[in-house]
Amino acid sequence: MTNVAAVRNRPRLVDAVADTLRDWIVTGRLPGGTQLLQIELAEQLEVSRTPLREAFRILERDGLVRTSNNNRTVEVVTITHEDLRDMFRLRLVTDGLAARLAAERGMSAARQAQAEKLLVELSRTSKPPFNPAQRVRAHAEFHELISLASGNRAMDVLLPLIRTSSAAMYLPMGAEPKSVPRSDNDDADTFEAVLTEADDQHREILEAILKGDAEEADRLARDHSVRTLHLLDDLHTWQHQIKHSSQRKAKEPKSARNGG
Repeated sequence: MTNVAAVRNRPRLVDAVADTLRDWIVTGRLPGGTQLLQIELAEQLEVSRTPLREAFRILERDGLVRTSNNNRTVEVVTITHEDLRDMFRLRLVTDGLAARLAAERGMSAARQAQAEKLLVELSRTSKPPFNPAQRVRAHAEFHELISLASGNRAMDVLLPLIRTSSAAMYLPMGAEPKSVPRSDNDDADTFEAVLTEADDQHREILEAILKGDAEEADRLARDHSVRTLHLLDDLHTWQHQIKHSSQRKAKEPKSARNGG
């Protein structure tokens, strides 16, 4: 977990604070509905309230918190199953268009290098030890990069949608979901296997863009969103499986968990 006090020398303390709070939201330390109290968080993070308020604005832009009562009340958003479905129905169209335009326009060497770096990071988060916060950042940045590479500045308004939907997909997954089956009827279809398949799809989308194959890039990006929509149908079952798997492990004798 990020230690904000240890990164005071970074150019943007605000970004460090926002990253920490984003990690806490994604990993469930700050669940939906939690009211974020400025004095308490400022003391906990060892920062003043000014960067904290700026961090709240970043998280509000990302769709992870909402403010009310003239910005005096800040609360972690609760994203429902239907909210997620609506987000990915929209992304079914916009992600395909972004990939098509990026393939037609071409991707700079710098953006290609960044995309390759993000694919490596995503691959690392698909295997133990699972890191949902790191995956959220890499996943969102990969899709944001394609949107920016499209050259269509109107696509910029969709960046918060990409960040929020990416985060919301991982919010309920807990710390150790990698070996949990996605459904009761398919023991082989684990969360880890699904992540690996997603990584392969990300690679295929990038390759199509780099080849300049607009039709293929569009199709692959749309297929990726369709796959995500199908996964949402199993989301509640998955949450249930993960929760009870964690509870079973917690009840096991320590010697059994260590194999002794």
